Amino acid sequence: MSIKVIELFAGVGGFRLGLEGPPGNDEHTDFKFVWSNQWEPGSSKQWASDIYSKHFSNKSHSNEDIHEIAFNKGRLVETIRFRIPEHDLLVGGFPCQDYSVARTSAKGLEGGKGVLWWQIHRIMKAKKPRYAMLENVDRLLKSPTSQRGRDFAVMLASLAELGYIVEWRVINAADYGMPQRRRRVYILGYKKGSPVFNKLSSKKPSSVIESSGLIGSAFPSSIIDEITID
Repeated sequence: MSIKVIELFAGVGGFRLGLEGPPGNDEHTDFKFVWSNQWEPGSSKQWASDIYSKHFSNKSHSNEDIHEIAFNKGRLVETIRFRIPEHDLLVGGFPCQDYSVARTSAKGLEGGKGVLWWQIHRIMKAKKPRYAMLENVDRLLKSPTSQRGRDFAVMLASLAELGYIVEWRVINAADYGMPQRRRRVYILGYKKGSPVFNKLSSKKPSSVIESSGLIGSAFPSSIIDEITID
């Protein structure tokens, strides 16, 4: 059974390469990309979008402003349903500039690009995909500087309100043979009623972290110390 995928903030197609394989790949995978979007504000030439279109020859690729697609002056559900096809899995590496430690003035969710989280949220609210896979810098977990952890807590709470349970982990590419330290947080969300939701909702959190979850099975770990809060 194929899994229909949309890719937000697609860049040159990193998620698509990982799930579907390189262009012209003859190996069959269960993932079928039905729509993608890449748009760089303030740029007269959309280089990343052009590269994506060239390599993947995807007629359903869009280089429209995601604000317009996901909000369009408040006409939320109608606009999203019209522009974005039905899908099972939403993926995206949303902009990291407002969470990055490299920027001392980073404003997190309140920043000019940080607020794009809510466009993801609006799309998920309207389309109700069974699954979501998102990626960002590990600094997201400590954003903003003045209220460390607030932004990530808001994201997790907003996904819970939409009916998703979430597992997440910081993964360093250097730990898996890559020639650079690249720490990123990966977030997997499962909609209530989906097979993975049904499986994990009955498990203990420690079991999900270590082995039961999709991340846990792919990147095994063990809990060293458990902290009990009264």
